Amino acid sequence: MRGEAEVVAVLLTTLVVVGGFAVLWVWLYPRYLWWERRFTESAQAAREAARERVVVELVRCRNGFLEVDVTCTGDIGVRIVSAYFNESLVWSGSLYVAPGERKTIATDRQCAPQLVVKVCSGRGNCWSFVEKLFTG
Repeated sequence: MRGEAEVVAVLLTTLVVVGGFAVLWVWLYPRYLWWERRFTESAQAAREAARERVVVELVRCRNGFLEVDVTCTGDIGVRIVSAYFNESLVWSGSLYVAPGERKTIATDRQCAPQLVVKVCSGRGNCWSFVEKLFTG
């Protein structure tokens, strides 16, 4: 009888350990997959952000308001989401600029002789430029 009780105890202990591991696996594995997917997406977004390049080609006064021409010089398209003049937000929206393409951002800001122009992308990159106003 004593040997049977030890076998039953070992079987019960094995059942508890395997059952606990199975419950833990069912609970942890989806979280692991979520974490791995999130890390992969984050790494991909960081690689794309590192490939973005934007140049402010021209700041001009047209009809009393400032306009900015931006060109995407990187090898990946850029979605411009905001523009700042002298650290004041003057435009926000969504403007996609393909590689090698030039687009104009029209603002409602009055003309000023010299500006610090900053444009920001949807991936979090910002580029600042000091510009003297071109009238014409």
